[in-house]
Amino acid sequence: MADHELLLAISNMLDTKLKAEFQALRMELHEEIQALGMELHEEIQAVRMELHEEIQAVRMELHEEIQAVRTELYGEIQSVRAEVQDLRAELQTLKADVQTLKDEMHRIKLYQENVIMPRINTIEACYTDTFKRYAMYVEKMESTFQDVEMLKIVVAEHSEQLKKLA
Repeated sequence: MADHELLLAISNMLDTKLKAEFQALRMELHEEIQALGMELHEEIQAVRMELHEEIQAVRMELHEEIQAVRTELYGEIQSVRAEVQDLRAELQTLKADVQTLKDEMHRIKLYQENVIMPRINTIEACYTDTFKRYAMYVEKMESTFQDVEMLKIVVAEHSEQLKKLA
């Protein structure tokens, strides 16, 4: 056999041995990969279950808190509704009071227009007439005062003259 044939035979033998070794390694790696895959799958499932449980716990907690807030808000809404009802009742009373005041004001205006104003006009007319009369007699009054002063002087003189005669 020639060197070339010998090398070819050695190469074939090595190939066969290597193929067998590679096949064994391949099988071993394949088994390890499958085992790792299974482990990962189990780990993922465990994490998934944990997360699911935590999510459920958070959901329940949130649901309870939402219910508590809802109950509290419902109570406050009821309280506000009661206050609004009270305010409406007060507003109705106030409207009635305002209407009563409007009616009373209308009656007062009518009374003022029909009774008080005519009386005031009558009083005004009396005072105006009296003022006009007094105004006309102002000059006469001054002359009357002068006449009375003169009379006082004359009476005083006559009294003295009568005393002297007596």
